[in-house]
This record gives sequence, C-alpha cells and structure tokens, in this order.
Amino acid sequence: MKAGLLLLALLVLPAGLNRFGRFFAAEIFTWALYAMGFNICFGMAGMLSFGHAAFFASGAYGATFAILHVARDPWLALAAAVVAATALAIMVGFFAVRVVSHSFVIITITFSLVLLLLAHSQKDVTGGDDGLLFPPLALFAGAGPSLATPLVTYYVALAVLVLGYVLLRRLSRSPLGLVFQAVRDSERRATLTGYDVQRYRWLAFVLSGGVAGLAGGVYAITHAQVNAQLFDITVSVDAVIWTLIGGAGSVLGPAVGAALVLAFTHAVSHWIVYTQIPVGILLILIVIFWPRGLSGLWPSSRAS
Repeated sequence: MKAGLLLLALLVLPAGLNRFGRFFAAEIFTWALYAMGFNICFGMAGMLSFGHAAFFASGAYGATFAILHVARDPWLALAAAVVAATALAIMVGFFAVRVVSHSFVIITITFSLVLLLLAHSQKDVTGGDDGLLFPPLALFAGAGPSLATPLVTYYVALAVLVLGYVLLRRLSRSPLGLVFQAVRDSERRATLTGYDVQRYRWLAFVLSGGVAGLAGGVYAITHAQVNAQLFDITVSVDAVIWTLIGGAGSVLGPAVGAALVLAFTHAVSHWIVYTQIPVGILLILIVIFWPRGLSGLWPSSRAS
C-alpha cells in the first residue's frame, strides 16, 4: 500500500517541477538504482566493494558504443550496458571473491584504478575527460519523443528504477537472496550447511555489477554523453555513503540514501563550496545514532 502511494506520488510529481527539477529527479532515480545494485554486494552478501564505479562506467560506455556503432535504440543500449557490466563483473569477481575482508576491498579498488587509468590513456576509444557525445535519442529507435525532453527523461529513469526495485525485492525474498544473507551473516555457518560460499559470493557480485551497469546505461541515454571520470573512485565511495545512510540490507534504503544526499548536496551547494563536509557529518551522525541507517526507522526495513 505504501509503495503504491509512493509510486503514485512519483508519477504526478513532474506536474509540480520545472525543467531542471524533472531532469534532477531523473538523475536521482539513476543514482538510486546504482545504489540498490551496489547493495546486493554489500548489504545483501556482506562484501564491501570500492570498485563499483567500474561497473557503472562500463555500463555507460557499453550503452554508448551500442548507440554509436550498432543502432540508435535506447533499449538496445540498456541491454548492451547490462552485458558489458556483467561481463566485467564476472572477470573481476572471479578474483575478488577468493579473498575476504580488507583484501577484497584492495582488489576491487585496484581493478577500478586500473580501468580509470586505461580510460584516460585510451582517449581515442573513451574520449578521456572530454568524453563521447551523441545526439539525443528518440524513445523508440528513431521514433517517439526525445530523451532530451526532461519529462521523458524523468519517466524513463523512473520506469527503470521501479523495475529494478521490483526485481531486487523479489531477489531479497527468494531462496537465492536468503543464501546471500546467510553468507553475509556467517560464512562458516553457511559452509557447514553445505553452501559453496565462494560461488554465491561471486554470483552476488556479478548480479550487483549488472544492476550497476544498467544504471550506467540509463545515465548514458539520458545525458547523451559519457566520460572517463565515471570510473573515478569517488563514484564508488558515493555508493558506500548512500547505502550506509539509507540502510544496508534494505532494498529501498540505499535509494532513499542516494535521494537524500543528492537533494541535500544540491540544497547546501548554494552556501557551501565543499559539500562533502556536511555530508560527512551527516554520515557520522547516522552511523553513531542509527547504525542500521534510515531504513531502521521504518517497520520491516530489511525487506522493504
């Protein structure tokens, strides 16, 4: 019921927003999906990754290459984004899940930094900091309204976010999701129960990378450009911050965290240049007083 009311509110929200407000809301939806994808790895399976920017960026570039070299179809571009990010997650995860704790963090950071350096060094392919541009897309392969229209951008980003939420909610309640949570709570107990912990950690990592790549694809088709800075480690750190603030383990929590931080950052940017400072203070307060994040303040938060 509450989810239905929230969806209804989001459907009618553009009526009260100007052009910038609609585009900014679409931006929030995109990053919220990215945070929910990261949460599969961190909140659901208990693996802290600082390399998810690589999957978001690879998804964005996968979508862009599909548009530039295959067809100007946004839905094909999104499929290419998922394929590119999932393929990268399969490779990175093969090595990363073989270690635990700080070693896992180091491996994910290392892969992300290597890809960042490659993206900057291979400017002929990635465009470097200048990036790659393409004309705004139509909604359906050359037909329909333009994705350059903020209202269209809003509803496309919202539709993908809602689809992602529905699928991830089902995952969290499925037998597979419960195994992920068992691995998170106690790898030793999960092993004694008969589960191949390494295999399930790898699967969670791959699914997480695929959803992050889908978010990257949404970013590409709604911005009509990508650049190498999407590989930057700050994009990975943002996902960690949003998830901790919203609540790791809750499906909706990371999305709420992303929306709150992005809206808060935009609001205080009129008065403060270094917006990371108040965000850092907010994170410290939430970690101290609400260890489960904001999702701990509403009922049934672990399944929300």
